[in-house]
Amino acid sequence: MKKTITTVILTIGTVLGFAQQTIPVQPEIKLLPIEVNAQANVEEKTSTAKKSFTYLRMGISDSTPAEQNLKDVRVVPGLGLGYRLISGPSAIDISASYNRRYVRDEEGKKDTYFYTLPKANYLHYITPASSSSAYVGAGMAWGGLKNKNKSEFIGLIPNVAAGYEMNRNAAWRSFVQLDVSQPAVAASRKNDFPGPIAELSVGAGF
Repeated sequence: MKKTITTVILTIGTVLGFAQQTIPVQPEIKLLPIEVNAQANVEEKTSTAKKSFTYLRMGISDSTPAEQNLKDVRVVPGLGLGYRLISGPSAIDISASYNRRYVRDEEGKKDTYFYTLPKANYLHYITPASSSSAYVGAGMAWGGLKNKNKSEFIGLIPNVAAGYEMNRNAAWRSFVQLDVSQPAVAASRKNDFPGPIAELSVGAGF
């Protein structure tokens, strides 16, 4: 009888042992799919971030001959429309602008203007990963100019630019930019060769 009881106990213990070995152990990595999904969402948002925007800008410009005093500067207000395509720390900016003003002096009323159509600039961002960044660049434009000294110019106009772009991670972006241009290769010209043109503008786009 004792032998039978012992045999039954050993049999039950063996069966329970095998049963315990066959019970599946739940893995402790339930959060792994959630973490992977979160990382995928971040990558997706980064990949779909806007890399370009169209903008409208308002500015003032002036063409100042070398002999002209600063007190005689006559700013010319104007508007511009452009498109900026961003890739990493760099951007290509394509724009057009038109500035015009009537200036009155001792000789009467004079029509002054400055336009570029088109203007292409290469820009480089100083801190491309931040939401706001300063930038510098240079480019070339086809344009025309007439100043109060009756100098007229149509042709190629190289320029350098420096600016500060804000809200780079938002739907609406804005920037402040200073351009200095110098008429260089004339298709047509009248009177004296014009001096450099400084243009300060504020832009906003989406």
